[in-house]
Amino acid sequence: MTDKISGIVIGVRDYSENDSLIKIISPAIGINSYLARGSKKANSHLKIATQLFVHGDFFGRFPKGRGLGYLNSIESVTLFDQISLDIVLNAYASHIAELLIAAFDENSEIDHWYLMFIQGLKKINDGLDPQIIANIFEIQLLAVFGVEPNLRADPIDGTVEGEFDFSEQYNGILAKQHYALDPHRLHANPKAIYYLRLFSEIKVSQINSIQISANIKRSLQRVINLIYDQQVGLKTRARRFIEQMETLQNKFPENPTN
Repeated sequence: MTDKISGIVIGVRDYSENDSLIKIISPAIGINSYLARGSKKANSHLKIATQLFVHGDFFGRFPKGRGLGYLNSIESVTLFDQISLDIVLNAYASHIAELLIAAFDENSEIDHWYLMFIQGLKKINDGLDPQIIANIFEIQLLAVFGVEPNLRADPIDGTVEGEFDFSEQYNGILAKQHYALDPHRLHANPKAIYYLRLFSEIKVSQINSIQISANIKRSLQRVINLIYDQQVGLKTRARRFIEQMETLQNKFPENPTN
């Protein structure tokens, strides 16, 4: 009997000289690992399955218990062409994929996140800012990781509108009138906190165009990174790569001023 696994490749690693382990996210069955025998051979019909973010119908067997599944063939292949060609887009897509892998056990039913993931890949592939799409995943996945900073209202008096900063002491937003209560507040850009709150609730499908200045994006990422470093304890390989690229870009700008 052959099983049909419709999904997206989100992880690939070597298993042996000719074989690969393919991690696929699928509706209903979630994230699982599959052995693709011979996939590293030049003439293998499974070679395409070793490319990240390939979307298609895979045929083989579902994993049993804690064991591996396996793949025999792939059909109806779709590629996110811009993501596959652009190192920056690929890095952000990989960051989102790594977050999902870390957040969910294999075999978990994650239909909502699968749909959100494919929507996110489409948005990135279509030219929307990849950092913004990744930020939405980062913020909304916090609850899955068991970390839920208060982004709804000031804990002192329930203020929900106005200017806010992020406070580790109060584990969330702090209204301007209470800044003095936490001298170690993050001093983030208030517009960054606005987007932090917005991205905690917005649907990826609702975003068709968004432009945020580089300074606000840096401030927003600083808040998110703080939460992941201090409370989640997770830093993906892709995020490290993104930060290395940003460091090099700052050190060697494309159009330096004279």
